Amino acid sequence: MRAVRALGITAAAVSLCVTAVGCTTADDAGAVSVLCSNDADICAQWAHDFTRSTGTSVSMVRLPTSEALSRLEHAGDEPEFDIWHGGPAEFYSRAADEGLLEAYDPAGSSRIPARLRDPGQRWTGVYASVLALCSDPAHLDRLGVPQPTTWEDLLDPRLRGFVVASSPRTSGTAYTLMFTQYQRLGLEGAQGYLRSLYAQVQQFTRSGTAPAGVVASGEAAVAITFSPYCSSPDRGTGQLRVTVPADGTGYEVGAVALLHGAPHPEQARRYVDYAVSPRGQTASHEIGIDQLPTDSTLPGDISGLLEDPGSGILGSDVEDRADKHDVLIGWFTDGGFDG
Repeated sequence: MRAVRALGITAAAVSLCVTAVGCTTADDAGAVSVLCSNDADICAQWAHDFTRSTGTSVSMVRLPTSEALSRLEHAGDEPEFDIWHGGPAEFYSRAADEGLLEAYDPAGSSRIPARLRDPGQRWTGVYASVLALCSDPAHLDRLGVPQPTTWEDLLDPRLRGFVVASSPRTSGTAYTLMFTQYQRLGLEGAQGYLRSLYAQVQQFTRSGTAPAGVVASGEAAVAITFSPYCSSPDRGTGQLRVTVPADGTGYEVGAVALLHGAPHPEQARRYVDYAVSPRGQTASHEIGIDQLPTDSTLPGDISGLLEDPGSGILGSDVEDRADKHDVLIGWFTDGGFDG
C-alpha cells in the first residue's frame, strides 16, 4: 500500500484546556479535571455548560480515544484526571477491566437502557452516533462519481486519493469502521475490504471527528465519520451530504466515567451527574452537532434506531466490540493491511 499522509492538526484539536472563565489546572481549588475524547467544540461546550450550571471550573485536555486510553494506562499511581468523557464505550470497557475506572451510579442512570451502560456502574453511555459517509456533492461531480451509498462504493477507482478516514492507531471512530466491516464480512473478508479501502485513503486523521472538516475544506470528496459531524452549518460543513451505508453500518455509544483515584472525587461525581443528565446529553445541540441521547425519555434517543430493523444499523453490544479490538487493531498496526 502506498504511504498516506497523516493530517496535521492544530494543538487545540489534540490537547486543550478550556473553561468558561479561562484556563485552569487540575490543582486549582474546586476545579474538576476532564480527559475529553470528543470533538473539540463539544468538549468546550461541556466544560462551559457544566461551569455555568454548577459554578465549578473545568480543566480539560482533549485526546482521541485510543490516545486517551494509553495516557490513562501510563499514569501509574498519580492520576492526572478526575473524569473521562467521550469516545466509544468499548474503550471504557477495557479501561474498566484494567482497574482504571471507579464504580459510580449517577443520578438519572435508570433512564438509560442497560445495554448502554456498564453493569458494574464503571461507565455510562451518554450519547450515540451512527457511522456514515460524508460527501461533498460538488467535489463528486468534478470527479464524475455519484454519491456513495454503500461501503463498496468507496472502492470506485475514481475515488482513489479522495477519501479521508481516521487512523486506527489513535481514533475510536476508526475502530468502529473496522468492527463494522468485521460484522458485515467476517474477519478475512473485513481484512480484504479494509486493505482495498485504505488504498483509497488520501490521509488518516488522528481524530475521528476531523475527516468531515477535511472534506469541507475541499481536500477530499468523501469522509468516513460519525454522522453528527457531517452536516453542521455552524461548523462550515452544511454543504456536505450524509449517507448511512445501505449495506449496514455501525454506531458508537459515547461514555463518561469517574476515574480511579480521582484527585477531586466530589466534583467529579457532580460532573458525571451532569453528563448523564438531559442537559449534558443535549449540550452539543447548542453548537449545531446533533448527537443522539441515550436517555430513553429524550426525543430522538438512540434506542429507536437500534430497535428499528430498517435503520441499517448492525446490532452489537459493547462487549462484542471490545472483544475484537486487539485482533483488528493488531492487524493494522502490524502492517497486515499492506498485503
